[in-house]
Amino acid sequence: MNREKFSNRKPSNEDHETILMDKNVMPKLISNALQFNKERQSVILQSIGDGVIATDTKGNIILMNTVAEKLTGWKFEDAENKPISEVFRIVDSISREEGDNLVKKVLKTGESLELDPDTILISRNQKKEYSINDSCAPILDLKGNIMGVVLVFRDVTKQKKEVAIKEKITADLVQRNKDHEQFSDIISHDLRSPVGNIISLIALLNDNDLKEDEREFIMNALSTSAERLDEVIIDLNVILSLGRQLNDKKEHLFFSKIVRDIQDSIANILEKEQVNFKIDFSEVDEMFTIKSYMYSIFYNLISNSIKYRRPDVPLEITVKSELVKEKTILTFRDNGLGVDLNKSGVDMFGLYKRFHTNHAEGKGMGLYMVKMQVEKLGGSISVKSEVNKGTEFIVVFHP
Repeated sequence: MNREKFSNRKPSNEDHETILMDKNVMPKLISNALQFNKERQSVILQSIGDGVIATDTKGNIILMNTVAEKLTGWKFEDAENKPISEVFRIVDSISREEGDNLVKKVLKTGESLELDPDTILISRNQKKEYSINDSCAPILDLKGNIMGVVLVFRDVTKQKKEVAIKEKITADLVQRNKDHEQFSDIISHDLRSPVGNIISLIALLNDNDLKEDEREFIMNALSTSAERLDEVIIDLNVILSLGRQLNDKKEHLFFSKIVRDIQDSIANILEKEQVNFKIDFSEVDEMFTIKSYMYSIFYNLISNSIKYRRPDVPLEITVKSELVKEKTILTFRDNGLGVDLNKSGVDMFGLYKRFHTNHAEGKGMGLYMVKMQVEKLGGSISVKSEVNKGTEFIVVFHP
């Protein structure tokens, strides 16, 4: 960058666009601008569409453009000579390092820093939060000595919200498509089967040559098919009710209380089966979500472990939580019968799929409901299992 070139003219629209487009060279341009007199500094810095704040070697603010004033809620004359920590906070979402620490790091190392795309700026005056793209670079004099640090940041809050909305719409469309496929399967297989049986049996009843014992057999079969049809319709109503429950109010709930409530509700079973629980919610115990969904998820996974325990081994159920990069991870582990995932993994969460029919009664709806509820809460569920070693379900909820 040539000083003569800038001293003879004001920045053109082309210069403005170049500065906006090339974020990598911006700190260098600003560093050069700081070598000029106050008038030239103002012309160049106010033409930049990003927020710009410069500090001295102590980390105190020595310069701020109008965009930075708007985002921080401070006028430069009020913020001048104040440390960054008094004016605003810039928090990197991964390292959780704040702006004043980043300035100190740049002053110490002399190296530029590009922060994580999910960095936020928190205004002290307005108490507002902005999503920003941010860089932090040293300001060098003509001899290469560090004079201070310049922070350049762009408000991307609107873009972030638009992306989040698009992602939500996409996720809803994907989920609707999954629901449509599941209902198609239920209607084509689970409804048509009993209906087909009923039609065939009624046709047989019209035979005038039927003996009494044959007629009685057909009537019993007809009754069984009708009952099966009724069960499928009831199950469909339960599944359809999941969509209506999404309108339930979310609330703050505690995982530890959900487990206690479940233990109280099935206390006689737990005593009979001598279940040993290992509970650990030390990392995260609270979540803002739909209580009925979460209770059902916990209940079905815990009761599943009890149903499919190994009869000759004391049952141990481990339920714990983790917080990893703002994701809440719940793990349900047991030492029960387990499942051969190579054979049955594809059907693990399928409707009316059962794997240990000789050990416990059931229709094969529990895990299907769990998967639907987890996904409707914006999460995902996976499973690890080995025969006669146990099963582990991992539920991940995104922030």
